Amino acid sequence: MPPRVLGLERLLLALFVASGFAGLIYQAIWSHYLGLSLGHAAYAQTLVLGIFMGGMALGAWVVSRRGVRWRRLIAAYALVEIVIGLAGLAFHPVFLAYTGLSQDTVYPALESAAAVRAWQWGSAALLIAPQSILLGMTFPLMSGGYLRIAPRADGEILGGLYFSNSIGAAFGALFATFVLLPWIGMPGAVAFAGAVNLVVGVLAWRVSRRVDAQPSEAPVVGETPVTPSAAPGFFRAMLLVACLTGASSFVYEIGWVRMLNQVLGTTVHSFELMLSAFILGLAFGGLWVRRRAPRVTDPVAYAGWAQLWMGLAALVSLPLFANSFHWVGWLMGLLPRTDEGYALFTLASGAIAMLVMFPAAFFAGMTLPLLTMAMLRNGSGEAGIGRVYAINTLGAILGVVLAVHVLIPTLGLQLSVTLAALVDVVLGVVLIRWYAAGDGSPRTLPGALVATMLVLGISLVFGRADPRALAGGVYRTGAASLGSGVDIPYLKDGKTSTVAVVAGDNWHSITTNGKPDAAVNLDPDADPADDEITMVLLGTLPLALHPAPRDVAVIGWGSGLSTHSLLGSPRPARVDSIEIEPAMVEGSRLMMPRVYRAFDDPRSHLHIDDARTFFSTGRKRYDVIVSEPSNPWVSGVGSLFTRQFYGFLGDHLEDDGVLIQWVHIYELDNPLLATMLAALGQQFPHVDLYLANQGDLILAASRRPLPAPRYPAAPDSGFAAEMARVGLGSAADFEVRRLGDRRVLDTLVRMTGVPAHDDFHPVVSLQAPRARFKNRSADWLLRLETAGLPLLETIAGRRTVPADLVLTEAEGSLSLRLAQEGRRIRAAMTGEPLPGAFHEPSLADAGRELRLLSGAGIGQQDEGRWLAAAAQVAEATLSGLSPSDLDGLWIDPVWYHAEDAPVSVRRVLQAYDATARRDHAAMQQTGLAALDVLDPAVAPLLVREHMLVIARLGAIGQGDLEASVAIERQFGRDVPGGGDAAYGFVRGFLLAWADQETSSD
Repeated sequence: MPPRVLGLERLLLALFVASGFAGLIYQAIWSHYLGLSLGHAAYAQTLVLGIFMGGMALGAWVVSRRGVRWRRLIAAYALVEIVIGLAGLAFHPVFLAYTGLSQDTVYPALESAAAVRAWQWGSAALLIAPQSILLGMTFPLMSGGYLRIAPRADGEILGGLYFSNSIGAAFGALFATFVLLPWIGMPGAVAFAGAVNLVVGVLAWRVSRRVDAQPSEAPVVGETPVTPSAAPGFFRAMLLVACLTGASSFVYEIGWVRMLNQVLGTTVHSFELMLSAFILGLAFGGLWVRRRAPRVTDPVAYAGWAQLWMGLAALVSLPLFANSFHWVGWLMGLLPRTDEGYALFTLASGAIAMLVMFPAAFFAGMTLPLLTMAMLRNGSGEAGIGRVYAINTLGAILGVVLAVHVLIPTLGLQLSVTLAALVDVVLGVVLIRWYAAGDGSPRTLPGALVATMLVLGISLVFGRADPRALAGGVYRTGAASLGSGVDIPYLKDGKTSTVAVVAGDNWHSITTNGKPDAAVNLDPDADPADDEITMVLLGTLPLALHPAPRDVAVIGWGSGLSTHSLLGSPRPARVDSIEIEPAMVEGSRLMMPRVYRAFDDPRSHLHIDDARTFFSTGRKRYDVIVSEPSNPWVSGVGSLFTRQFYGFLGDHLEDDGVLIQWVHIYELDNPLLATMLAALGQQFPHVDLYLANQGDLILAASRRPLPAPRYPAAPDSGFAAEMARVGLGSAADFEVRRLGDRRVLDTLVRMTGVPAHDDFHPVVSLQAPRARFKNRSADWLLRLETAGLPLLETIAGRRTVPADLVLTEAEGSLSLRLAQEGRRIRAAMTGEPLPGAFHEPSLADAGRELRLLSGAGIGQQDEGRWLAAAAQVAEATLSGLSPSDLDGLWIDPVWYHAEDAPVSVRRVLQAYDATARRDHAAMQQTGLAALDVLDPAVAPLLVREHMLVIARLGAIGQGDLEASVAIERQFGRDVPGGGDAAYGFVRGFLLAWADQETSSD
C-alpha cells in the first residue's frame, strides 16, 4: 500500500469499526422496539433482520448505480453517517408518535386481522427502512473511496473494511444488551448509537478533504483489464453465488440460534451472545482475506474452497450442538449460584456459541471480500462492490424468510442447517470446477467430496440431539437429559420455538425450548399435577369474580386447561384463546380428553396470533382477559408485564371488566416481582392477590371494586367435580387463597423502591435470567402468608375463612395447608375430633407440651418451655382462624388451668387473647406489657417478636400509625430483627406500609 495512504488507513478503519458498532446497536434495540408493536420477540427479530438487510441491499445497489459518478465518495460517506446519526436521535419520539397514531387512530378503524397485520408490518418496516438503506450505503462508499487511492490493494482494503465493520458490529450487539439497556434503556441506547454516527460522520468529513483530494493511482471505472475468465455470464454467476451463500449463512444463523436456545435458554443475553459469535466469525474471515490478499492470485478458487469448507464446518456444528447439553450440564453443576457464577455462565455460553458458530461463520466472512475481488479484477469497476454487497444481502433476506417460514417448520432445525450446508458445498464445487482460473485446484475435488460425504454421514448420525435433552431444559435443571422413565411422544421445531410433550405415568407436560409450560395428570381419578391448580384457578377465578363473564379472552394456550376450565361454566358466550406458536396447540392435543372443551366446545375460538395484534383488530372489548404467558425471563415475554401493556389491556376491557394475571414467584426475585406489580397497580386501582401454590401468584385487577369470590359451579355437576379435584370445592377454597388487596402490592413496591416496569426499560428481561440462574425466589409474599399473626387481615383486607366452612383437601396449596393445620391444632387443644393428620408433627408435639405444662402450676423452670410451645401454637392459629374459631383456644382457653404462673406467661396469654378477639386497643396494651416483663435470657425470640408485632398491629388497627412506628423504635432494638428472626421482614413491611399510608393521606 502506498506510503501516502498508510497515514489515513488506521483512521478510516477505526471509523468503520465505530460505524459497525453503532449499526448493531440499532439492530439490537430496534428488535426491542418492534417487539412492542408486533408482539413477539422472534417475529420482531425476523422483521428487523429482514428490513435491516433489505435496506442495506437497497443502499448498496443505489451506490452501485450512482456512486461511480460521485467524485468525493468519503465525503458522501460522511454525510450518510451524519444523517444516520440524526435519525437515531429522532427515533424514540418518532416511535412514540407512531404508536399513538396506531393505537388511537389506525387500529380502531381496521376490522380485519389481515389489515392490522399489514399496517403493523408495513409501518414497522418504514420506521427502520430509511436508516437501513443509509447503513447499506456505507460499505460501498467507504470501500470505493478507499480503492480510488489504492486500487491495487483491493483485497487488503475490502478484507480490512469488512473485518473492521464486523468486529465493531459484534461488540455493538454485546454493548447494547449488557451495558446500554441496563444503563439508559432503549431511548438512551438508540440515541447513543446516533451520537456515535454523528461523531463518525464529522471525523469522516474531515478525513474526506485529504482522501478525496488524493490522486488515483489508476483509472477507476471500467478501465481495469478484463481477464479471460470474465466471459459472458461470469458476473451473473458471481452475483448468484453471493446471493445463495448469503441465504445459506442466515439459515445457519437462525438455525443455530434456535438450537442453542434449547441449551443456553431463550434470553436476551443468550441471543446477543450468539449473534456476536456469528458476526465475529464473519469479521475474522474478512481479516484473513486482508492479510493474505496480495498472495491471492485467483479469488474465485479461494472463494470456492471457502464455500466448501463453510459447508463442512456447518455440518460439524451439528454434532457439537448435540454434545453441548453435556457441557452446559457440567457447567451448571460446577458454577456457584451467585452473580460471579452467572458471569462465568454467560462467558461460557459465549464460548459454546463460538464453538458451534464461529468456524462456518469464519468461511462465510471470507466469501464476500473474495467474490468482490473477483468482480473487480475482472473489470466490474466500483459498481461491482455495491452489486455484490446488495445481492448478498438480498440472499440473506431470502435465507431468513425460508428458514423461519418454510425450512424449520417443514424439515426441522437439523435438516435445515444440513440443507444449507449442502448448498454451500455445491457452490464451492461449481466455483472450483467451472470458474477458477487455475488448473490444479479441481484435482483435489474428489478427495474433498469424499470427505464431505463422510462428514455428512457423521453429522446425520451424531448431529441429532437426544429428544430427552431437547426437552430437558439443562440451563435450568443442570441435567443434560431427562431420565429414562419418560417418553417424548411429540417434538416439533415450530416457527418461534421447539415444542415437546414429555410423558410419564399418566401425566403429560408440554415444554417450550426445554422450559415446562404446563403439566396435566391424564387420570381424572388420580392426584392432579402441581400445575393444574394454577390453570384451573386461572380459568375459574374470573367466573367467581365477574357477575356476567360473557366475552372472555385468554392470552397463552399452554395445555389448554385454563380455556377448558372457563368453558366448564355455561355463562361465557365466547372464549378467544390467543397463542403465537401453532406447535403448542398441536402438542396440547396429547392432553386429551382432559382439555376436550378447549378443542370441541363451539364457544372456544383459537387464534394463532400475538396478543397485541389480536386485540388491536377492530374494537374488541371483553368482560374478562386471562393473561398466562410464558415466564418473563424468556426473551420478549417481559413486555407483557409492563405498565403500557396493562394499559393496553385495560382499554380492551369493559368498564367492569376483570384482568386475571399469572406470574411465577420461583426463579425470580422480590424487586423484579415488585416492578411488575407496580406496573399493574399503576393501571388498575383495584387488585387482589391469590396464591395458587408456593410458586404461582394470580392477580385479579379491575377498575371497579372486586367482590368476594362466589362459587361458579352448580352443585354435583361435572364441572364442580373437576374443580374439587384440585382443591376448589367451595367459595371458601377461593377465599383461603386470597392474600389481600392492592395495599400489599403497594407496600412491596415501596419496600423495593423500584419503578413500574416500562416497555422502554426492560429490566425484567435483562435481570430475570440472572435470578433464574441463582435459584432466587420472590419469597416476600410467602413470608407474609406464613406470618402467624393477623397481619394481612389488619392492613390488607384479608378475610379469614370460618372453621364451619369446609375446605377441600388438596396438595400443593400453602394457604390451604396453613388453614387446615390451624384447624387441626385447634381441635387437638380443645378436645374436638381431629380433622386429619398433622402436616407438621412438631406442631402436635408443641400442643401436647402446652397442655401438659398448663395443667397445673407453671414453675420458673418451665417458663421458657411454656413460652416456646405457646408461640408455636399461636403461630399456627392466630392468623388462619377467625375470632369465633379461637374461642376456647386463646379466648378463654379451655386447656389452661395454671394458677400461679409467672407474670411473663400471664402477659403473653393476655396478648394472644386480645389478638384472637381482634381487640386492637387491648393488643397494643397487652403487647407492650408483655415486652416489659419478658427476659431475653428465658423468653424465645419468637415470643418477643410476637409481642412487638401484636403491639404494632394494635396501634395500626386503631389508625395510629405514628404509635406503631414509635413502638418499633422504642422496643425494636431489644428484639433482634435479622439473622434467625422470623419477623424481621414483617417488621420492615409494617414500616413501609405505615410510610405508604402516611404519604397517601
